[in-house]
Amino acid sequence: MSSCDFIAGCIGGSAGIIVGHPLDTLKVRQQSTGYGNLWQTAVKTARCEGVNGFFKGLLYPALSSGVLNSIFFGFYGVSLNQFQSWNGNSSPSYTAIFVSGCVGGFAQLAVACPVELVKTKLQTQMAGPAKFRGPWHCTIHTLKNQGIRGLFRGAVPHAWRDGPGYGAYMVSYELGLDLMGGRENTGKWEQFISGGVAGVVCWLSVLPFDVVKSRLQADDLDKPKYRNMVDCARQTYAEGGIKLFTRGWFAMSLRAFPVNAVTFLVYEMLLDHCNRFDKYTFNYSS
Repeated sequence: MSSCDFIAGCIGGSAGIIVGHPLDTLKVRQQSTGYGNLWQTAVKTARCEGVNGFFKGLLYPALSSGVLNSIFFGFYGVSLNQFQSWNGNSSPSYTAIFVSGCVGGFAQLAVACPVELVKTKLQTQMAGPAKFRGPWHCTIHTLKNQGIRGLFRGAVPHAWRDGPGYGAYMVSYELGLDLMGGRENTGKWEQFISGGVAGVVCWLSVLPFDVVKSRLQADDLDKPKYRNMVDCARQTYAEGGIKLFTRGWFAMSLRAFPVNAVTFLVYEMLLDHCNRFDKYTFNYSS
């Protein structure tokens, strides 16, 4: 695995997650509860819990986001390099970029699913007696009562979201750079804009799977309402029709742009410095 992709992805992902967590909390609450629109959800959160309510569940993703993004960008870089080696090191096609993005998305699921489950459960706890005191308590409780399988509740819609979603993510990013002059002729501003747009496109394209995933993960595992992904989708449709599968789109879009803009900007900056350092070290040792 490329050490530069690993390091740059780790730091870039951590920077992005902190920027967007308050909006992620509002998005999850919209999807898994009946709070109404973004403004109503924000007002209720602020009144009942204050500022702290917007940052519930932050510790777990903040600690793990570096690992998740390093896995994603590491596997993405390795896969893309493999495609380039098969094609004589020519510029990768959008198909190769999409497949490499899917590979990276699937690779990080083993860590991402338990992290998202714990985050979702903490985010959906409102004011009053809390069932879980924090991420570690939630993890231990889930393992004790449902075993490993409990931590992977919602894994199927999660896979549908992150596999094709990350493929679309990377294609949107590279397409954005190409439309603004090409990777070799673009700078930090173009990387920032392309990263933000790619994040919005990616999330909107997989929003129905994200809604089902959030509902499954917010479900009470001791007394589950949903049997599986199909049952959850069926009950969601019966509850409010197709519009419920787009719930949280505005919060998601507001969050996706700055989070992914920062992630890609930091990733590209660190990747460039790391590659230059590796090249300098190689030349010096030679």
